[in-house]
Amino acid sequence: MALYMALIASVIAVLILPKGAEAQQSVNKHGWWLIHFGDNPLNDKIGLHTEVQMRNQWVDQSLATSLMRIGLNYYTSSSTIATVGYGYFYNEPSEPELFVPLSREHRIWQQFLTRHKTTRIFMEHRYRLEQRFVSFADDRPDLIDHRLRYRFQVLVPFYTFSPYLRHYFFASYNELMLNFRRETAEIFDRNRLYVALGYQVSPKLNFQMGYLNQFAQQALFSNAEINHLFQFTVSYNMDDLMATFFRRNNAPKS
Repeated sequence: MALYMALIASVIAVLILPKGAEAQQSVNKHGWWLIHFGDNPLNDKIGLHTEVQMRNQWVDQSLATSLMRIGLNYYTSSSTIATVGYGYFYNEPSEPELFVPLSREHRIWQQFLTRHKTTRIFMEHRYRLEQRFVSFADDRPDLIDHRLRYRFQVLVPFYTFSPYLRHYFFASYNELMLNFRRETAEIFDRNRLYVALGYQVSPKLNFQMGYLNQFAQQALFSNAEINHLFQFTVSYNMDDLMATFFRRNNAPKS
């Protein structure tokens, strides 16, 4: 079922690509993202989600972004989480020649996350709705937008191949984002494809280093943009939901 859903999402992405995207000039850019994720329970049902991201800081010809999200988790079962939260984004071009305005964004978001596993593969589905309120430093009008996001993630712990690799894992995801504006040509926002290697320090803490390919068609840019990004992620999950995905039942705890 999970593979069918991922395939359907890929087909949708192809169908809704902006018309003429194949002939449209694309701009390739490189950068890096540094990310922290955290999920911390307050009791058996309620928890706190925290997230901080630094994107393309000190990278020439790029849009540098500082991002903060906070959310309230509700653990609907042992493998599902419902979340509502708030995010703040600060975007600033690295150079004036980019002609991209400084912007600030307040974002309200709702999310449902579910996880399941086979013998060797752990899968995660993330469904997210966002209400975006963007203001610009120049004379552009404020932007109010609604966005739908679907992410399908696969995790493969290497202990399923060798007990000597118990702390290592492979991670990959694809995420599709759709806008809901009046202009139908702007429905497609972006697609992200990510591959990484990870190290599980403990059942609660892991690090990932990987590559993110982002294809974006944004209203602020005339050309499609392809980003080649190095991503370093630190995840600290105290809710034990992820711990079972990185440890065999008979393996000793770290």
